[in-house]
Amino acid sequence: MCEEKPAPRIRGDQAWQEEAACAAAVEVVKDPDLFFPGKRESEQRIRIAKGICSSCAVGEKCLEAALECGDTTGIRGGLTEEERRAIRRRFELRCDPVRVAAALAGKDVYLTRPERQELIRWAAASRTPDLRLARVLKVSEAHVKKLLRRERRADAYGVTQGAVQTTCEAVSA
Repeated sequence: MCEEKPAPRIRGDQAWQEEAACAAAVEVVKDPDLFFPGKRESEQRIRIAKGICSSCAVGEKCLEAALECGDTTGIRGGLTEEERRAIRRRFELRCDPVRVAAALAGKDVYLTRPERQELIRWAAASRTPDLRLARVLKVSEAHVKKLLRRERRADAYGVTQGAVQTTCEAVSA
């Protein structure tokens, strides 16, 4: 039996922070900068911070928020700046059909470039109104018309547009 994924976090929603282990950790009260170690900080402080993250119920949301906003400082979601940098490319290549569907339904979720391209494909195929797609992508209606023309032309020739040459289903598989 497949475990159902939670709904995508709405962009700007920080309510999850109230459930974060670091919000109530005694170690953070003693050392407010625990999650922001300097270059020469001891490995022990980093281990303590990561230990708190490892017991956190919202660690995935924390990491996702850090990757979405390009946060380059501190320990977030149990990873240091260097560790997040190492996974950023894979994150930016993510193509989750659940996120695309949520955006198409009007939810304000962060979409990676492949997810945005897939959204345009879905919108072109379903004849989504231009104004609705413009609001979802936060671009002008004229730009949406251009994106849809490009997608329909590519579809007619059996060619994919841009650097993304797979669908979400293929990427997620």
